[in-house]
Amino acid sequence: MPHVRRFTLLLLAVSSLTMNCAALADEPKEAPKQIEAVFKLREVQFVYRTLVNFLACDELRRDVAVILRAMGARDDVQVRVNNCELVLTPGQQASARGWDRFHPDRLPDPTGGFDDDDQQQFSTVFVKGMFPIEATPEVMKEIEQDKSRRELISRVTGDPTAAHNDPIVFPAERKQITLSQGTLRLRPEHCQLLEQMMPSLTRKLDFKVISKQFSCDRYGRSEFAPKVTVEVLWPSGAPAPGEKK
Repeated sequence: MPHVRRFTLLLLAVSSLTMNCAALADEPKEAPKQIEAVFKLREVQFVYRTLVNFLACDELRRDVAVILRAMGARDDVQVRVNNCELVLTPGQQASARGWDRFHPDRLPDPTGGFDDDDQQQFSTVFVKGMFPIEATPEVMKEIEQDKSRRELISRVTGDPTAAHNDPIVFPAERKQITLSQGTLRLRPEHCQLLEQMMPSLTRKLDFKVISKQFSCDRYGRSEFAPKVTVEVLWPSGAPAPGEKK
């Protein structure tokens, strides 16, 4: 009968589709492309400026270092910060010399409007660290040319290890890393820090911004922690931030 035949054909089609889907699900995922990489010294500088998110020198150094390590920097990355103190405008300096210096009515209100009488932090951040870079023929040639400098350092310092301190080539892969509250315990006040860091890092380092969620307003205030996803060169097999070892 025609309707029985149509029903049989439908069952065969559904069965075939189910088998194809199961076969696709059982196929192993393609492994990330392996890239030969080395660590190379990079130096980056940027300015952290804020009216509300004041950070002490040690706190600013720590937060920047944590973010850089999450982006592939070696653990010995160095972060130096200048001018962490608050800057007072001339109007505030005159007021600070008066007897009402610590009067609560004279303290700046970060929730109110911003004008020339507000305090601000204007800190220059210097970064010096080893970051992964693809071991292209050009890079390897540069490493070989640097060998004479290392040999000279070895003779001058008397340290034989300097002459043999060749960069180690290691397997790496392009990996997407998420910088967020869940992976790095970022807080709303880090919104301004990340917003000001990223342009300088993008110009100097080998990474790409995939997505970013900044909720800070023009003054740096935010109710939500920032979330940025970047693609970096990452050592194969090493756990990413937020992943279990």
